[in-house]
Amino acid sequence: MSNETVLIIVNSVYQLLTAIHMKWTILNPYPVELLITDVTPGLVSLREQLISTKLFLRVLSGSVKDLNETIKKSEKEMTEVFKRGRTVLRWQLSEELADYREIYFSNFDFFARLLAHVYYDHPCRFLWYEDGFSSYVIDYLKEERSQINKHAQGREIRDKVEKALLYEPRLARRGDKIPNMRLPKINPKDIDFIEMLNNIFQYQKPEHDPAFVFLEQSFRAEGITGNELFLMEQCKNAVGANAFAVKPHPRNEINLPFNLGLTPKYEIRAPWELYLLNEQSTDKTILTICSNAALSAKLVLGLDIPTVMLYCLYDGKVLWKEDDVLKRYLEQFRVQFAGKNYYVPKTIYELKHILKYLGGQK
Repeated sequence: MSNETVLIIVNSVYQLLTAIHMKWTILNPYPVELLITDVTPGLVSLREQLISTKLFLRVLSGSVKDLNETIKKSEKEMTEVFKRGRTVLRWQLSEELADYREIYFSNFDFFARLLAHVYYDHPCRFLWYEDGFSSYVIDYLKEERSQINKHAQGREIRDKVEKALLYEPRLARRGDKIPNMRLPKINPKDIDFIEMLNNIFQYQKPEHDPAFVFLEQSFRAEGITGNELFLMEQCKNAVGANAFAVKPHPRNEINLPFNLGLTPKYEIRAPWELYLLNEQSTDKTILTICSNAALSAKLVLGLDIPTVMLYCLYDGKVLWKEDDVLKRYLEQFRVQFAGKNYYVPKTIYELKHILKYLGGQK
């Protein structure tokens, strides 16, 4: 295997979109292998479509979701897994890994740290590519944030990672020492790229595609409590049931808004950004607490779509330890990057008037 080979690790559909984009653009000259994991349900099922594109040298799959739970175990248990590093990788991955020029990853999970340990003495660069707003606000390597950052092998990734690749580096507020580099935006006019993505994700426009779409977040999957369902109901009542739907988050295994009668079925298995690339519609209004998918229209695609952010009305903590940093990041986005169609209501009364202005019930 050529030592020019690059490996990209993918745990989510958003990461997969960015991985394909990187191969299409900045990594085009290099042979690239793709490793898709089971962290997001159903992601591995895209393997055959990815292979058919011939974009990647190899497309590997990995069962790492349970392995990542090791990060919660004792120091002794973590040490044992690190000691068996290569053997563990052979068991968890569909094929053996090669020697790499660079390894791109999005999450500082146990699997990424295990790779950093296995490749610690190799001339292999680790590059962190963006995974939404967490990549802008969380210092994942801060010692007091997690026990693994004090573990001898667990913290080796600190020595390996060279830079963070972000769509908008000027928004970064993490406070770590990792240099931020710019990822090029996705070109909404690149028809060949969009057609390839449509084939990979088997994109189909939803049959029911209302004017107002609420982007659910993965709060329930992460054990975060808050009033997201209440805010969904307020939005639905303000715009009318026929004009409203909730896009379920792929990490929430139960579609609770649908079960509660808050929304009809609204399934888009492709990334939200691919929906926007296909439809590029400015008559759609996006509603959310603070989903990165709502920001990515601007940050990733350069589109200005009506967006209502409800984080000022949310009564839970989006991030357990960095919630204040996130709020500063969102405010900086509003001031510097949001277009004229971006709204942040402070009260339910204000929310209802904004939705009425945007075409809700009179």
